[in-house]
Amino acid sequence: MINNFTIDFEGAAFEFLTMNATRLHLFQVYVKHEGQRKRFHMQVNDQGTFYITDKLSCPEIYLSLESTLSDAILKLGETKPTKI
Repeated sequence: MINNFTIDFEGAAFEFLTMNATRLHLFQVYVKHEGQRKRFHMQVNDQGTFYITDKLSCPEIYLSLESTLSDAILKLGETKPTKI
């Protein structure tokens, strides 16, 4: 199951909303910056990590967090089914 989730990192709350309910593929990411809610997208690449698809949409201050945000998606974006 693909999950929506929120993390707090470096004083900012990042909200991740999945764009694909069946596989870990694409997320809209929202963050409040300078009093405005900003949105950018992160998508999986061929190496299996996530990258910011349009760097101009992401506030510049957060571009260096791309790897950290990718790790968050990989850890929190999917709930693996448990076997009983």
